[in-house]
Amino acid sequence: MRVKSEEKRLAILEAAKSVFLERGYDSASMAEVSARVGGSKQTLYSYFASKEDLFVAVMIEKGAAQVQPLFDILHENDNLAEAIHDFVLAFLRFITTDEVVAFRRIVYAEGAKSDLGKLFYENGPKRGWTRMAEDFEQAMDAGRMRRADPWTAVYQLHALCEAGPVQRLLEGSGGPIDEATLLAVADAATDTFIRAYEVQAR
Repeated sequence: MRVKSEEKRLAILEAAKSVFLERGYDSASMAEVSARVGGSKQTLYSYFASKEDLFVAVMIEKGAAQVQPLFDILHENDNLAEAIHDFVLAFLRFITTDEVVAFRRIVYAEGAKSDLGKLFYENGPKRGWTRMAEDFEQAMDAGRMRRADPWTAVYQLHALCEAGPVQRLLEGSGGPIDEATLLAVADAATDTFIRAYEVQAR
């Protein structure tokens, strides 16, 4: 019986990432991934049951390594405005990388005709945003945020992050975003969010 290994799994994910980025989702095949990583398709299927599962795993692996730590920021700073700004700027730097933009475009294209988008969200982003909603609820309980539905606050912060230049980048109507623009977006998003959810003095 072949023993699965973490090293082999990571090698498969790396090979799959290259194939998906080069071919797109529809044209990518498990056979090509198997050929690149070396080994049989049977071995590949022992790790991932389908191309859909493999794609989601590629996205989740990247998210676990680079996105989940961003949600620690709210735990590390009691100053809500500073914590929000630090999170937004780090999040923007991540989602505007060429690789992440390319994968998100694949998710958007496939999401309308399969469960790919739902699978990705449920197994990846939802975990981080759920944690943020819990953090917001705690901040509200502690009197550091205006009382409101925490998930509404999460959705609105997310929307503020992706407004303007980021949205244009994702839809292909805008080019790469420089650091000065990312900082301006983070400043504006933080200012709007804090004005909406700060505790009003009585």
